[in-house]
Amino acid sequence: MNLSRDLIFARVAAEQMKDYLYAEVLFYPVGSVDGQPMPQLTIGAWLETEWRLNALRPRYPEAIAPVLSAAQAEVRKVRHRLAEQYQHKARREFRSRLDSWEMFLDDRREATVRDEPYNAPHSGYAERVRTRFCLELLKDDVSQLSAQLDRLRTLDARLRARFRPGAFLWEPELVEAAPADKFWFLYAKL
Repeated sequence: MNLSRDLIFARVAAEQMKDYLYAEVLFYPVGSVDGQPMPQLTIGAWLETEWRLNALRPRYPEAIAPVLSAAQAEVRKVRHRLAEQYQHKARREFRSRLDSWEMFLDDRREATVRDEPYNAPHSGYAERVRTRFCLELLKDDVSQLSAQLDRLRTLDARLRARFRPGAFLWEPELVEAAPADKFWFLYAKL
């Protein structure tokens, strides 16, 4: 986790959200800002950054509160004015990330021996679980099509059948913001 990068990305996401919603591309390149490489702008990337900053706000209120509050206000404004574009982009991203998550699980199913869990140490699970995390945030942010939600439930059932529960995968500072009943896929034994 990089607090400085998250703060910069929150500001940039708010500044560029309107342009992003009008852009044809789903993963909007941001490039480097203040010498730090930024993730590509998507609604999911914004939601993940917002979630992380909210989780860290009690620890670093002076650094986070003004930046995050301003970014949230701007994104809300853009979202309100461009509600249809926002919803369309969020649903499109959900579908794209769902396809990616399914491909990962399919690859794991083909690559594993019969009893090996999907989140075995060499599986790449720890790196790819962000995709599932973004799906959860997008699902909560914008109502998704029932067919896509059915696919996610099916994939979750597959994952649960071969999942080995364990410790929280990300930074300990984030654990309180990630209850295990909702974000169960972040609690894995690798």
